[in-house]
Amino acid sequence: MSSTNVQRYPGKPSHGARLILIGLGVVLVGLAAFGIAKRVHARHELTQETDRNAIATVATVAPKAAPKDQALTLPGTVTSWQDAQIYARTTGYVAKWYVDIGTKVKKGQRLADLDTPDVDNQLLQGKAQMRTDIANMNFAKVTADRYEKLVTQGLVATQTGDQYVAQYKADVATVEADEANVAHLQNLEDFKYIIAPFDGVITQRNLDIGALVDAGSTGADMFVIADTSTLRVFIDVPETYAAGVHIGMPAEVSLNTYGAKPITGTVARTADAIDPNTRTLRTEIDVDNKAQELVPGVYANVKLAVSTSTQNFIVPANTLLFRAEGLRVALVDATQHIHLQPITLGRDFGSTVEVIEGLNDNDHIVLSPPDSLYEGQQVSIAKQSKALQQTMAK
Repeated sequence: MSSTNVQRYPGKPSHGARLILIGLGVVLVGLAAFGIAKRVHARHELTQETDRNAIATVATVAPKAAPKDQALTLPGTVTSWQDAQIYARTTGYVAKWYVDIGTKVKKGQRLADLDTPDVDNQLLQGKAQMRTDIANMNFAKVTADRYEKLVTQGLVATQTGDQYVAQYKADVATVEADEANVAHLQNLEDFKYIIAPFDGVITQRNLDIGALVDAGSTGADMFVIADTSTLRVFIDVPETYAAGVHIGMPAEVSLNTYGAKPITGTVARTADAIDPNTRTLRTEIDVDNKAQELVPGVYANVKLAVSTSTQNFIVPANTLLFRAEGLRVALVDATQHIHLQPITLGRDFGSTVEVIEGLNDNDHIVLSPPDSLYEGQQVSIAKQSKALQQTMAK
């Protein structure tokens, strides 16, 4: 019995099967390529988003021009038009005083009397001495006239006549000296009556009956008198506004102490020079006070309508950066990079401030700048909100 072994070999795939396999391979390759491309695109978008997030977005505002004519309010000191400390011009004792503090007096009105026994006696002595010297002068004149006649007749020597004439002239000089001395003593005698030098009010009385007062200003004054018919108000105008102050301009003076209505005064004079220590201009405002409603020495607020020679700007207070090197604002330039600009402030209005130096009208100022901002940092500008635009327009 014989058996036959049959060996089988796999057959070659058909043409259709090969096409299917190729199609599957292409699909797999396409899916792989699509996945790779999608990941690359996602990575690219992530990179761009990261770069965009790295650039800070800031809101900016343009500075608002401050008006040329501005109401400037400054503290002032009220003083009287004139005041004087009254001292004794002769030594004596207080015999009587007629006025006390708060008394309104007129020029020439008697304020007090002094008892001056020493001056009285000196005056009597001086007058007696003058009478004696006048008698001697008259006798010397008679004698000189007689000897001049004798000299003319040749009865006595010329030298003798000249001696008597010289004696007469010496007596005349002695009488003139006596007259000057008596006048001086009479002045001291008149100074025993203390009188007011001008119309005003007594603000101090520093004497009592029986008190000894010495002549001159070495001792205490007896009275202080002040003329309050017109008041002087002194203020110190900052250098920035000094050019806008001129004589004759009106000023509004408010005295909070009395709660009175503001009073209109006039700039009467200025120091016409800037104080190098305070950089201010000393200015005086005169206020009519004939009604005696105000008193000197009080604190006042003075409002002036000044015009500045420089262009100032108003910016929000939240644009300020306080750095170690000084006050700054963050500006965004044309290439959207940060520049930290130093500025000088003027007045503070609360939510806004005045900048008197360091800005231009075409600047873009960063609102609420973070402390992390640095010079040259790139930023992007956000659109300004309508609310902010309305706020800055006011």
